[in-house]
Amino acid sequence: MKKHWRTSILAIHLSLLPIFSMAQTTPQAINSVSEPQTRVEIQDLTWMLGSWTAITEKQIIDEHWALQGQSLMGISRTTEADKSKAVELLFIEKQDQDWIVHLRFFGPAIEKATRGKDEPLRLKVIHADTTELRCEGIGGEIGTTLTYTKLTTNSMRAEIRKVREGKLVWSETYQFQR
Repeated sequence: MKKHWRTSILAIHLSLLPIFSMAQTTPQAINSVSEPQTRVEIQDLTWMLGSWTAITEKQIIDEHWALQGQSLMGISRTTEADKSKAVELLFIEKQDQDWIVHLRFFGPAIEKATRGKDEPLRLKVIHADTTELRCEGIGGEIGTTLTYTKLTTNSMRAEIRKVREGKLVWSETYQFQR
């Protein structure tokens, strides 16, 4: 389960030695409470569009984001030792009144889903603007957060965190470049 989130991000695949670093943990971050949802305009996320690469000690992660109508699609591929290790598909679309990130993870050659087999993992967009996309898990993903932050025109950071029973159990940060 850990490997699939790590190999994806943005990540969506969506938060590297000197570039890769574990997120700092603070009591405030662990105990954070969802903010009220702000108005989301999918066009505000155009800064994410295009191709991005994150390089770690062992892996290269390629992410590609495209917007069509009111749907933002991301695909992420992680390679290790020049071989595909994982693929992640992400869709951000409106569902009822909320914007939802739907994710599915696949192993090499995308022959079978490794996570989100029966239904996609889901995260609710709680904030989206011209510099940040912040999401929180819903359903079985409560306690998971995914944040993309625009650093410059050509760089962004993706952070993934899992909190269970009030404790940070896993966190990774990825620095992407165009």
